[in-house]
Amino acid sequence: MSWYYYIIICVLLMVVIGSLRSNRYKKSSYYQSTKKSLSQLDKGELGEYQIWEELEWYEKDGGKFLFNLYIPKPNEETTEIDVVLIHPKGFFVIESKNYSGWIFGNDKNRYWTQTLPMGRGRQSHKERFYSPLRQNGSHIRYLKRVLNETVPMWSLIVFSNECTFKGVSVSSEKRFRVIHLNELRSTVKQLIDETEEVLFSEEDIQWMYEELYPFTTEDEEVKIKHKS
Repeated sequence: MSWYYYIIICVLLMVVIGSLRSNRYKKSSYYQSTKKSLSQLDKGELGEYQIWEELEWYEKDGGKFLFNLYIPKPNEETTEIDVVLIHPKGFFVIESKNYSGWIFGNDKNRYWTQTLPMGRGRQSHKERFYSPLRQNGSHIRYLKRVLNETVPMWSLIVFSNECTFKGVSVSSEKRFRVIHLNELRSTVKQLIDETEEVLFSEEDIQWMYEELYPFTTEDEEVKIKHKS
C-alpha cells in the first residue's frame, strides 16, 4: 500500500472517530445541560465532561446529574459547583481540578500548591490555590441551605490524571475524598456499595433535582459577576 492510500485511510479513521465522539457527546447529560459544543469546552469544562463519562452508568441506576450550579450566598454573591450526582445511595458534590504538574496540600492547609516543573527553556513555577476541600465544603454548606441540613453529602475532589500528588494527605475517615480522575468510578462504586440502605427514594431524587435545576440556568450576567 502506498503512503498516499495510508494517509487517506488515517484521515478517514480520524473523521469517523471524531464523528462518533461528537455524537456521543451530544447525547450526554452534560451537553443537554450546558448546550456547549465539544469544540467550545475549555480545560475546566472538559474536566467536568470527563467526570460525567466516568459516572454516566449511574443514570441507568436512578441517578441524576447537575452541572455548573450557581448557588446564592447571603452576601448576594454566588458559589459555583461543578458537578452534582444524586443517587439512591449517595449525594455526591464533585469539584473538578483539571490541573497538571505536582500538587501539594492536606486537609488542614488553607491553600494548596501547584508546581509546574522545569521544561525546555522554562523555569519551574508555583501557583497557590484555595484548598479544594474548603472550597467544596462551602459548596455543600450552601447546598444544604437550599435543600435540607440533614441531607448527607459526599465531597469528591477530582484532579486530572495529568497531575501528580506530592505530599497530598487527607483523612479517609471523613466524608471527603481527593482522587485522580481514573479513580473516580471505583471510588463512587465503593461508597455506594458500602451504603447498605437506600437513602433517597425516586421521589426524593426528583424533588432535589427540581429544587437545584434552576441554579444551573443562571443568565450570563450572574456568571460574569461570579467570575469577576
